[in-house]
Amino acid sequence: MTTFSGTGTHRLIYKSVNFVTGLTVTAYIWNAALTKSALQTFTEVSDGLYYLDYNFAALGVHAGKFYEGGVGTIMGSFDIVVAAPTAAEIMDTEVDNDGTAISLAGALKLCLAVSTGKSSGGGTSTVVFRDIADTKDRVSATVNSSGNRTAVGTRDAS
Repeated sequence: MTTFSGTGTHRLIYKSVNFVTGLTVTAYIWNAALTKSALQTFTEVSDGLYYLDYNFAALGVHAGKFYEGGVGTIMGSFDIVVAAPTAAEIMDTEVDNDGTAISLAGALKLCLAVSTGKSSGGGTSTVVFRDIADTKDRVSATVNSSGNRTAVGTRDAS
């Protein structure tokens, strides 16, 4: 079974029996609700290979019956599954951070500032951590006489 990620148009590739060229290759596709499509016609590429760009409008298992010159040759199935999120979608997804929404990208900016950015105010009651480009303050924190962080005033994750 072939698996496609997400609904929409996916390219089906068909190899003709014995790699014969010049055929009319067609197919019917049944969706997950077992509704039969109109007859679909493939486009020949070369060397007995044909393709069809088909719009899978719903998730689930679809079936196809393929024909060469009107003669049935093979059945196939296609599983259309939920598309995985892109890296950009993951990085931009905001989560609640004690009442403040923050994205993974923003959280990484804060972590990088504290772990690798310049800092100032060591030995005083306020410590400031700069972004890695040294263009702005990302985190400012109040510390006690032992250097323990007692409050965080600024969390600039923009």
